[in-house]
Amino acid sequence: MNRAPIFVIVLAILVTLGFVAFFTFFERQEITVPAEAKGEAKYNRFFALERTLHKLDIPVSSVATLSPLRVTLGEGDTLVLGDGLERIDTEDAQRIADWVRGGGRLVLAPGPADDAAHTPLMEALGGLSPKRVDEGCDRFATDASNKSDASFMLCGPRFLLDDDAAENIDIAIGDDKRGYSFARFFVGDGEVSLLADLAPLSNHALSHTAQQRFAWRLLTPSEEGHVWLLYALDGPSFWLALFTRGWPGLLALTALLLAWMAMRSARLGPLMPAPPLQRRALLEHVQAAGEFLYRRDAGLGLHALACRAVLARARRQDPACAELEGEALYERLADRHGIDPAQLARAFQIPANAHAFRDSIATLARLRSRP
Repeated sequence: MNRAPIFVIVLAILVTLGFVAFFTFFERQEITVPAEAKGEAKYNRFFALERTLHKLDIPVSSVATLSPLRVTLGEGDTLVLGDGLERIDTEDAQRIADWVRGGGRLVLAPGPADDAAHTPLMEALGGLSPKRVDEGCDRFATDASNKSDASFMLCGPRFLLDDDAAENIDIAIGDDKRGYSFARFFVGDGEVSLLADLAPLSNHALSHTAQQRFAWRLLTPSEEGHVWLLYALDGPSFWLALFTRGWPGLLALTALLLAWMAMRSARLGPLMPAPPLQRRALLEHVQAAGEFLYRRDAGLGLHALACRAVLARARRQDPACAELEGEALYERLADRHGIDPAQLARAFQIPANAHAFRDSIATLARLRSRP
């Protein structure tokens, strides 16, 4: 029995049931997935606050320096310090303290009180007690209603105020026993707002209504005052720090470089002289070939080859030599080349020893080299 049609029918039924179940229980929903921060929002924690204030036509700037040329603090301006207080030097700290006493508004999170109280900025401003208290959380209510989006929790290191700040306190959350999570007090004509943490002003927190209301009440910006958001504090120039503080390292590096150059230069030495002409490979090969031929038959074969080569060349240049033999030929060659006939005759005779062989070859070479 062929079961293929049954399997096809069962498969079609299962596919149909799957489609029916999918379209029956499928529900379309919209899900918001937070995207990863890019660009300036990735490193500027106050980017969302800056864009919000900018859309409200409030003068605002995000900076990473306290240079007087970049940050021109004026009366009625607001400065939010989002970086560690320990990185602010004495000169900038005194300038900020004088600006606050002249009517500026400063917002910062001091961190652990015992460390922050001894920073140049807090010593110039005053108001922070060096006594450390435990960390904790406090609920900030931005509305009288009991809605869930009307309050938020602020957690971080609490702090205590000294006597002068306690007398000039404006708003505070906490007490002088367990510490404060938020406090605003007056310093001269200006005011300082201290928070356990600046998280309510950061990018992600401002997506909630309670943090938005708190940020607006904390900054209370106006159209006349400028809001400066210090999201980071750049240190001194790298090259300036390198040449002012890193000169010992540069000196050691220079010494090592000079030592390495001296070590390497010692291996170079003078240039190798050119090999002498008598040591050329071709001449060595010719000399070795001549010595081999001389050892075979005491130079007789080599002498015969030299004689035939000289006679063949002489007969090519002077056809009259082809008809001469013996003494007549030797006299003819001696007259033409200016050589003694007796010496020329000895050159064509079979050498008796090595000395005679050298003299004969030298004479034959002279004959062959002359035109």
